Amino acid sequence: MANASSWTAQAWQAAADIYSKILEHPFIKELAAGTLDPSRFDKYLAQDELYIGNYGRQMFELAELITEPEAHEMFVAFAREGIEGEKAMHALLIDRFGIDTQVLPSPITADYNAHTQAAIATGSKEIGLAAMLPCMWVYNEVGKYILSIASTEGNPYREWIQEYGNEEFTAGVNAVLKLADSYAAAATAEVREAMTAAYIEATQFEYWFWDYGYFGTDRR
Repeated sequence: MANASSWTAQAWQAAADIYSKILEHPFIKELAAGTLDPSRFDKYLAQDELYIGNYGRQMFELAELITEPEAHEMFVAFAREGIEGEKAMHALLIDRFGIDTQVLPSPITADYNAHTQAAIATGSKEIGLAAMLPCMWVYNEVGKYILSIASTEGNPYREWIQEYGNEEFTAGVNAVLKLADSYAAAATAEVREAMTAAYIEATQFEYWFWDYGYFGTDRR
């Protein structure tokens, strides 16, 4: 976790209650145990397939706002490798479970994509990055948590768990966190406040996304 005085540490603390709710959600508990009803996982992954398609495009849009050459190349590399890894994992699980991905976006999926798109549309790399951060950071933390408690042997969802909890993904996330902290440190108080608000709202969407996968309804 980041230095306690950093923006990322403060943002994480601001959304900590939402993260705790995510870990307590039956979707996460049953995924870790390997007992999650496949129909619920199917619903979740079909929506995630839609979401990831948009998120990948948005990551490259955000990269265009990152003008520092080294940071730009680092972000593009992480975006490309991360999305490719997720797509490969998705393809494997879609085939295993016979998931129909020809679905319409749920209200949660549509609104989450709209939230991150609006953040990028501000033209602020700081706000855009803050809104995009939970999808990689929260997933990484959830993946590591599940990996620490789950038995992957015989778990039908083991590839999902291993994708988000692995060291390579974690290293990429940590590099992006450092980038976010460097931007926040140089930003005005107003921009940092907007970054935190964008981050918290996106973290809330993370909870709603899993909640929709489990219950199949928009329970906001």
